Amino acid sequence: MPTDSSRRKKRRRIFFIALAALIFAETGYILGTTGLIYPLLAALGWGRTASAAFSDVLAVSQSYVFYNGTIKGPLSPDKYNDAYVYVISYAPGVVLPQNLATLIALDAAEKPVYVLPVSQYRTPINPEDFVDVLPDNAKYPVILLVYPPDKATAVSAWVSKVAGQVNVRLELRGDVVKSTRQI
Repeated sequence: MPTDSSRRKKRRRIFFIALAALIFAETGYILGTTGLIYPLLAALGWGRTASAAFSDVLAVSQSYVFYNGTIKGPLSPDKYNDAYVYVISYAPGVVLPQNLATLIALDAAEKPVYVLPVSQYRTPINPEDFVDVLPDNAKYPVILLVYPPDKATAVSAWVSKVAGQVNVRLELRGDVVKSTRQI
């Protein structure tokens, strides 16, 4: 027959195992729902091994180039090895905020800027929603990337792998994200 002290030890072990399982589950839930798990796994080298290259996004996109006071497009997008990528949420007819356009203009004075709208409603991206807002007279071009709704999965897969969210500015060197900033 077990003694009282052995029962207490057994209950204590069960309690700590259950507590550890609860903490592990809650941490996983929080990291998974906020998208913070992807950068953490990538830092540990456990990220998904599928291609997370920006060239995959360029392959499914058409570009509208805002440069030297003109807008050219639709074109096949050029790849710049050193650029900024603004990943923004897009809703048809909703204009970009002026402060975001100012940030894009300031960054276009340093390097080329890609603007990658991610549609909230899986609707086609209308370039006319960006014509009056994006700068066309910066030192470097501002490239609006537009893709058909059936190619949205490739774009959202890349976004979830490198950023995990929209409304961020990524600094790219080649296909590697060097820095991320919330906008």
